[in-house]
Amino acid sequence: MNIDYVIGNEVRILRKARNLTGINMSKKMNISQQHYSRLERGAVKWCVSTLVDVCFILNISILHFIKLLDSKKNMVIDCNCECVAKKN
Repeated sequence: MNIDYVIGNEVRILRKARNLTGINMSKKMNISQQHYSRLERGAVKWCVSTLVDVCFILNISILHFIKLLDSKKNMVIDCNCECVAKKN
């Protein structure tokens, strides 16, 4: 499982809990619906500014995502925020 997937999946869960569609989110973020969908699927890399935009829209702290990733302690993360290996 990669970081982009973990973040995207969590964003999808939070978005749906707030009764927002992917189209709503893409319009609020001023990006295409296709790109937003790729973000949620983890098909493209999340950048910090995009995640901050999502946090403002969903009214959630970016710390939520840091804690989420920290809970995945079986992942070893390199400086480019890619999962390179799993801890044994």
